Amino acid sequence: MDNRKSLSGLPLRLTEFFHTFCVALMATSMLAQPLAATDLNAANPNIPSLSDQKKWQEPLSPQEEIIHLLNRITFGARPGDVERVRKMGLNAFLEEQLHPEAIDDSIVEARVAALPTLSMTPEELIENYPRPKQVANFQKRQPGQPVPQSPGRNLPGAMAQKKQPQGKMMAGIQGPQRVIMELAQEEVLRAVYSNRQLNEIMVQFWMNHFNIFAPKGADLWLTTSFERDTIRPRAMGKFENLLVATAESPAMLFYLDNWLSATPNPTFAGNPRQRMGKPAPPLARNQYGVWRPFGRFGGIGRMRQGPFGQGPFGFPRTQRPGARRQGPGQRGLPKNPQIRRGLNENYAREVMELHTLGVEGGYTQKDVTEVARCLTGWTIDRPQKGGGFIFRPQMHDFGAKIVLGHKIPAGHGMEDGLEVMHILAHSPSTAHFITLELCRRFVADDPPPDLVARASKTFLKTNGDIRQVLKTILTSPEFYSQAAYRAKVKSPLELVVSAVRGLGGQTDASVPLLQMIARMGQPMFQYLAPTGFPDRASTWINSGTLLTRINFATQFAANRIRGTQVDLNGLTRDLADGSQTGLVQELSTQLVGGELAPQTREAIMASLTQAAGPAVAYAQPLREVSAAAGLVLASPEFQRR
Repeated sequence: MDNRKSLSGLPLRLTEFFHTFCVALMATSMLAQPLAATDLNAANPNIPSLSDQKKWQEPLSPQEEIIHLLNRITFGARPGDVERVRKMGLNAFLEEQLHPEAIDDSIVEARVAALPTLSMTPEELIENYPRPKQVANFQKRQPGQPVPQSPGRNLPGAMAQKKQPQGKMMAGIQGPQRVIMELAQEEVLRAVYSNRQLNEIMVQFWMNHFNIFAPKGADLWLTTSFERDTIRPRAMGKFENLLVATAESPAMLFYLDNWLSATPNPTFAGNPRQRMGKPAPPLARNQYGVWRPFGRFGGIGRMRQGPFGQGPFGFPRTQRPGARRQGPGQRGLPKNPQIRRGLNENYAREVMELHTLGVEGGYTQKDVTEVARCLTGWTIDRPQKGGGFIFRPQMHDFGAKIVLGHKIPAGHGMEDGLEVMHILAHSPSTAHFITLELCRRFVADDPPPDLVARASKTFLKTNGDIRQVLKTILTSPEFYSQAAYRAKVKSPLELVVSAVRGLGGQTDASVPLLQMIARMGQPMFQYLAPTGFPDRASTWINSGTLLTRINFATQFAANRIRGTQVDLNGLTRDLADGSQTGLVQELSTQLVGGELAPQTREAIMASLTQAAGPAVAYAQPLREVSAAAGLVLASPEFQRR
């Protein structure tokens, strides 16, 4: 046997066989999906083939039902989970996961508590993890002074981070990059160790549904609160509550620019006449570009003298002479003249197209404009300093609007936006779109329309109760059908976490593991478009990512990923008499329920035999166990869920 080593740490000859086997087998099994030549519907991809329709009616065996449920409502079965669910029963296990508040999760909470950024407010994150340029500027202005820290708290400064268990590996990650890194670590740690598995799946589902590109400006410090305070507490509640919370989230307001959105024709919001729906006094811009009512008093009573004396036209000065002044609704906005401060339709469009109704939800461009008008004034108090949501009446359009045929009368403020959220959350189009996304996550890339329709009915009947919608999907005959079994390709995060859980491994979710997930195509919290990662096999499987998945399997099984380990000593007993068959059977039972396809098993056995040579007993059994584990992890059966 060739004892030279590859980069993965396995013998070179074994690695060559390994790569050849995996690329060929996965390419044919996961990418090629030919239709029957006699199928009359084969030419139309939107119509299920006759064989597929039949599969939706074929039930799973009791063993397959357990494996299937574990693969869909957890991040992968751990050793002993199959037997535990068999004793509990499918329905009891599902009910337990549907009520995460009753499940003790102290173990994972202790792990994530070691990551200091997760418990900080946005203000504290900005103060303690500024950009490196900000640190340099501070030190230039104040030579020899330490980086400022939050008073009364022993928190890490940007230049003196608190030591983490990862040691030197994390020491070089400074500033806001550290914030995003620790947030990604939390997601991996919770996925691996949490007992509230379905809740963690739903948190990540909603984080992708309401996607935010964390590296965008202030979102570097706002995304942590978005996950912790907006998404996580509402992941299993009512959809309308979740929708309103995301609309008010500073992270979403900043990402989709709604914090800049203001009516192009502002009125003087402080006028009592306007609050009663009556016309406000006429407005004009003064020499500083500030909207003011005509006349000295403008119908609102005498203005108080400002701290800097009387200004032009009898108005009080509230700033020093010569200082830049901002108009109504522009307080706290950037002074960059290139940023448009009028009506911004970005969020209004995405909240209908991506968050609620869907691209075919029946809205028009006029609806987009009207929704944007309703949401004017929904902004952020001091966004660059971690401020929270605030409604500014001086930015709001108080005129009448019509949204999706619903008339919203004039004279109201923040209520306009809340009314829009209510209309969207209770729309039949929203019910269909959200349940379609959930069925796609839990059942198949193209779920059966009948199931989506039943789930939509539950959504409308329960006023968007996410828990009840999930129960409808996860107890349906379609969910427990042969067509849904192993029909989904694991995302990079799911692949990594299921491998660690399946082999009973341990991880600190440090840099090397996160980099591996990113190289497979899923850089966490860094998907630029508001669509989020598309939940389809084609998103994750291509010629480039296949090789990276293979490399992960070999490196993980060989303990070559720093911070992540697996103990394979327990499997060496099957090698005592040189039994490769026993080893592969043990691994396939533990990782995929013992259901490797015949061609997969034959390919694994052939690769192991050719790589190891004719010897009856192995000289280095752990190396061969590692090789066999890597082959099973790279198999099509394990790559699917």
